[in-house]
Formats: sequence, C-alpha cells, structure tokens
Amino acid sequence: MQHTPDLGKNSLAKPDPWAKFRGLAWWQLVLSLVPILLLLVGGAIGGLIGAAGLLSNLSLARKPFGTPVKVLAMLGVVFASYLCYFLVVGLFLNVLKG
Repeated sequence: MQHTPDLGKNSLAKPDPWAKFRGLAWWQLVLSLVPILLLLVGGAIGGLIGAAGLLSNLSLARKPFGTPVKVLAMLGVVFASYLCYFLVVGLFLNVLKG
C-alpha cells in the first residue's frame, strides 16, 4: 500500500502572509511596525526604507537575545530607518535644487 503525504491546509495553498508576525510580544510588533510608517510620510522612498526597517526588526525579534538587547537593537533600527530616510530625501532635494 502506498503512503500518501499529509497535505495540511497550507501545504499547497499560498503561504501565510502573517506568519512572521505571529508569536511576537506586543512591544516587538510595535517596534517592528514603526519603520513602515515612513510609507505615509515619504511615499515610495519612505516605503522602501520602512520595509527594510520592518524586515530587519522582525529578524531581530526572532533572535535569541535578551529583552534589553532586543529593545535597544530594534530602537536602533527604527532610528537608523528615519535617519536614512531624511538623509536620502535631503540629498535628493539638494540635487534637485542644484
């Protein structure tokens, strides 16, 4: 008799888009989502930088660091995201104005 593999509900369907967010503490979710707010302020440039910050913070949230180290590292990513956005926009405006 041939054994058929277990085809769970997500095995052939689309992957769960929210899987990266499941299982995180509330503060990890908040710190992960703060960089994507650049999308509201900066359009495509802000969205690109914010998405990079979001993915970086999601990665840091899953690392086996202590809570204080995670908080500081994730706050650093948030700060770096906003700083990078303002630097890129400043350079862009400087080039446009000549």
